[in-house]
Amino acid sequence: MLNAEYKGVKHAIGVMEFTNESGWRGEWKLGGNLTMMLESALYDSGRFVVVERENLGKVIVEQDLAASGRTAPAKKVAQTGKLRSARYLAKGAVMELEDGSSGGDAGVGIGGIRVGGGKKTAHISLIVTLVDTTTGAIIAKERIVGKASSNALKLGVSRGGVNADLGGFKKTPLGQATQECVDQAVVFVAQKMKEIPKEGSVIKATSKGVIINRGSTFGVEIGQELIMQTEGEELLDPDTGEILGVEKGKVIGKLKIKTVNEKFSYCDVVEGEKEPQPSTAVIFVDKKK
Repeated sequence: MLNAEYKGVKHAIGVMEFTNESGWRGEWKLGGNLTMMLESALYDSGRFVVVERENLGKVIVEQDLAASGRTAPAKKVAQTGKLRSARYLAKGAVMELEDGSSGGDAGVGIGGIRVGGGKKTAHISLIVTLVDTTTGAIIAKERIVGKASSNALKLGVSRGGVNADLGGFKKTPLGQATQECVDQAVVFVAQKMKEIPKEGSVIKATSKGVIINRGSTFGVEIGQELIMQTEGEELLDPDTGEILGVEKGKVIGKLKIKTVNEKFSYCDVVEGEKEPQPSTAVIFVDKKK
């Protein structure tokens, strides 16, 4: 389980749509709903900057429309060139889904799913994968299983559309098993992110201090210390062209956060380079280590 309150630096992450490899077919759209559930759970955990990816095409269409000159002039809506990038993507696949039931068919319909009387069990298995968007490499993969049962509810197909509270689905065994998987997925992602250095970059050096591209959105707080480091050279496999890693850069100084804004912060130079160049890497010091 994760602690209720998190004050660490946050990583930016996007969630791709889940695929359904289980062979299960029903009114409930497994891929889309699991994507939304995981995206929501990651956001609610307070540990990540969640970047929209599922409906990115619609965002791009709106930006293209604004740039076409067909809309009224506006400076702060649908601007191109400012989409937030995500260093990491979470994606997944439903590998197994068992939704066995017995009993009568009485019940209420919820968006194509019928909830009613009878004994009900559910089992769902996911493969969740973390991908580095820079290299395309898989950095972690986990099989996650959720199970639930009930003697009071039943799930089945209903053609009548929505005629009950959608929140009722979460009380069904299938809904509970799915939520259990999503909760486990958030813990898995959070634990893997702990292993990744928290870093950012220098925007510019000013008379008020060094400005970096990390602020309260990323969990930055006054007093945090950072190391300034030159960018290390990528190590490429001469035979395959694969990126094997990055050579560690040279440490050129230390910073301390003094003022935090939503998306950027001002730092004092504690030691070393007084005017670091834009794009100089900054790495947050983890004092717990």
